Amino acid sequence: MTALNLARQLLDSTRRHVETSDDPYVISRFGDWQIRVDVAAALLERAETHPSLVAATEAHIAAAEALLFASATEFELTGQRTALPPTLDDPLRDKYRVVGNYHLNGVL
Repeated sequence: MTALNLARQLLDSTRRHVETSDDPYVISRFGDWQIRVDVAAALLERAETHPSLVAATEAHIAAAEALLFASATEFELTGQRTALPPTLDDPLRDKYRVVGNYHLNGVL
């Protein structure tokens, strides 16, 4: 299962816990989370329609960041934490370096 799918699952399960909330903080955090998932999905779609190493790396970073946010926010909003499988098998800092080197220096 991909990081993006896991982030979506956590979003859906958390929605069931807080869907009737009128707390502005909860609503704001949930909106932030939804945007992160949507951005990751859009980058994944772009990587599939316009394949490149950089596009795939950007999509991977966004999905991983969405999952990390999901895990923290699930605990913050529900007091529960879903055990996640080890999906982040390589450091994100290396992926940021690939993207940065491409956009800054034109180096793949």
